[in-house]
Amino acid sequence: MKIGIGLPNHCAGVPGPLMVKWARRAEERGFESVTTIDRLIYPSMDSIVALALAAGATTDLTLVTNVLLAPMYPPVLLAKQLASLADAAGPRLSIGIGVGSREDDYTAVGVDYRKRGRLLDEQVPVMRQAWRGEAVSGNSPISPAPVDIPLLFGGRSDATVRRATTVGDGWVAGALREYPWQSEFADRVRAGWHAAGRPGHPQIHASVNFALGNDAVIQGGRDHLSRYYGFKPAYAQLNIDDLIATPDDARATVCAYRDLGFDRLLFHPTVASLDQLDRLADALL
Repeated sequence: MKIGIGLPNHCAGVPGPLMVKWARRAEERGFESVTTIDRLIYPSMDSIVALALAAGATTDLTLVTNVLLAPMYPPVLLAKQLASLADAAGPRLSIGIGVGSREDDYTAVGVDYRKRGRLLDEQVPVMRQAWRGEAVSGNSPISPAPVDIPLLFGGRSDATVRRATTVGDGWVAGALREYPWQSEFADRVRAGWHAAGRPGHPQIHASVNFALGNDAVIQGGRDHLSRYYGFKPAYAQLNIDDLIATPDDARATVCAYRDLGFDRLLFHPTVASLDQLDRLADALL
């Protein structure tokens, strides 16, 4: 199972140069990938911009979105942005997309929150067409070159299974360690994949939140989760309760997801300090 670490792009007010330092350190310490969390109405850094910084600062790291709220974006524009990033980074980009649950993000860009699932279904063929180098608007292609970008879907619905198994490359689990439910859902995705007659196996990713260090550091991580998920206090508390706060817990989580057959596990930092990256690397790598 591959081990990745999140960029702190979702932490409020993090300076851009830290993304470059973080990505370089992640590669030096041996993480397989870096990932981002997407959100609009929050003082955080845009996911695609953060991954572009990481792409320019590294040579081997896989670049992952976990997840990108695709329906907020005009489909042709998003297709071009991701194709440009994939062309610049080489075969290192893996996109997780979903619909999210914050209505204010959609209101801010004039997109109907209630139609986000339908919009996502409409976006995928446009993006795939653009990435093949075909014209999607007018008579000219919009991608700088044909690119192959794995596309995974986040979510917990029947529609997620349909997307992941018919038009996607797999499924991305949420950040809570709901092992029995996640294992069952992963099996549904695998079964749907084979029922659709697709070769090989779907990619299955998971993610977790972490803060490693003394009580003050851990409390800082809890405070971040409380702010970030403040629009859903009950959900914020679930994330706080599930926060990985010790090296032993981090190692046990790796073992659990590896035993469940997951392909990649992504550790999202809740404290934007390079010390967190080093502490996690010391525990796992």
